[in-house]
Amino acid sequence: MQYPTQRMVNMEIKKEEETKEISHEKGDDDAATAAVAEEKMKLSVDEVIEKYVGSFGLSQMLQVVLVSFSWVFDSQNTLVTIFTDAQPSGWRCKTSAINASLSPSWCMNDTAGGGGNEGQLAGHVCGLAAGSWEWTGGNSATTIAEWDLICHRKFLAAIPTSLFFIGSIFGCTFYGRLADVWLGRKKTLLLACILTSITTFFASLSPNVWIYSFLRFANGFARSGNGICSIVLSMEVVGNKCRGQVGQYGFFFYTAGLLSLPFIAYPIRTHWRYLYRIISLPPLVYIFLLVPLVVESPRWLLVRGRNKEALEVLRKLARWNRKKLPDNIELIIPSQATTTGSEGDKDTIGDENENIWTTRWAAKRMIIVMLFGFGVGFVYFGIQLNTENLNFNLYLTVIINALMEIPAIIIGGILLSFTNRRLLSSLSAISAGVLCILCIIFTTASSKNTSSSNWPKLTIEAIGFMASSITFDVLNIYCVELFPTNLRNFAVSMSRASLMLGASLSPLLVAVGRLSPSLSFIVLGALSIVSGTLSVWLPETRNAPLYETLKQQEEEEEEKRRRLRQPTVV
Repeated sequence: MQYPTQRMVNMEIKKEEETKEISHEKGDDDAATAAVAEEKMKLSVDEVIEKYVGSFGLSQMLQVVLVSFSWVFDSQNTLVTIFTDAQPSGWRCKTSAINASLSPSWCMNDTAGGGGNEGQLAGHVCGLAAGSWEWTGGNSATTIAEWDLICHRKFLAAIPTSLFFIGSIFGCTFYGRLADVWLGRKKTLLLACILTSITTFFASLSPNVWIYSFLRFANGFARSGNGICSIVLSMEVVGNKCRGQVGQYGFFFYTAGLLSLPFIAYPIRTHWRYLYRIISLPPLVYIFLLVPLVVESPRWLLVRGRNKEALEVLRKLARWNRKKLPDNIELIIPSQATTTGSEGDKDTIGDENENIWTTRWAAKRMIIVMLFGFGVGFVYFGIQLNTENLNFNLYLTVIINALMEIPAIIIGGILLSFTNRRLLSSLSAISAGVLCILCIIFTTASSKNTSSSNWPKLTIEAIGFMASSITFDVLNIYCVELFPTNLRNFAVSMSRASLMLGASLSPLLVAVGRLSPSLSFIVLGALSIVSGTLSVWLPETRNAPLYETLKQQEEEEEEKRRRLRQPTVV
């Protein structure tokens, strides 16, 4: 019997150890393979939308339509004063006054010319004794007729509309911060619609011009959240290449609101208060029927650290598009891809402290946008409010202007698909200015107050309005693309605040235009041309991604500029 030597024993032990080591290594490899298979795919919102949800499918179309309905109330409340605060159509001497103190032939001759022109009113009505004359449409037709805002009180007629736009400035600031930091886009839109309906109804109960002005201020504050949240909610759920066209869709609803006004106002043209009561109803219907179907912006949820909710919104959008997201997706902010946290709590560290005004490049960009917006707002709303100075049928003029918005939206949408934002905004603003100045040529001819002499002026004015409408639409889209998600609503609110600041001065121009129509068109044209030159200092954003934070945007834009500066190697 042969007993094993010590050497043989040692060799057996060594073989066993090697076998165990190989088995252990194989187990590690299998575990590593499983870990790789279960590894999360870290993607940005843009990447998820482009790869898995779809750039613009049924779900995004439904979202855009739902939120864009709020533009209807926005335009109705903004431009309702075209009718409620209009110069009355005419006046006549009272029968008792003719018999008591006036020559019947004098009254008949001047009544024939007693239209709504301020110069005629100054020469005739302002010289008559109180109670000796009356408005042909009755005292309840407009605020000017009810509260005698003529002659030495004529500039009081501009106060309610100016305060409406000033209220919009404060509202833009309030809603912008509210939507970015606290409530989000959807809840802020809901709040804006509720307040819009309430303040619109109470405006119809105004006992005098001062209470009316205050309520118009409150109404301007309330409605300013509608447009801000609508455009941001629309553009934050679509792919990069579709943003320009999607941003235009909301303006179709704005046009629908403007187009509806003359059809609502004409049957009740003798009661201005009824118009306010009617347009206070659609926001309430919208709140209960459509807002519940709107989804919150996944970009906003992500930057607030609510990653699971953001991912669920994207899954919902994909499901409506008949697509499915992989189970192992994890949403990230590109500049913070290395941060950790299952709920993304650490992803938002520092975001709340980012500020446009303390970041030099962002502050410079914001100031240029606001200066540009001031001129655009003054011209866009000034042309619409100045329609009464065209000496043409007010209702027909508003309908024509509203219809001109449709080709403006279509042309703007087509041009945005292949034209640079900077070039398009500049050329459309300058074109609007040139056309406004051309209106002066026909002012003398139209002073004859005949329909044939007014048509050329109306045509040029309508084309000029179309150009200013393109500028207005492009600026709203441009601003969304210029700033990151965590400050996008604030940036859009500042842009709209500047638009409203320009608009707040336009009623004063209308009051001056009643005395000198040529002067009003000169100011509109010059300011539009100057504004059009400002956009050349803004960067181009066509096909650029939507950034999530200022830090990410600064880093990636700097990297893009660095690559452009590098010489091409042949």
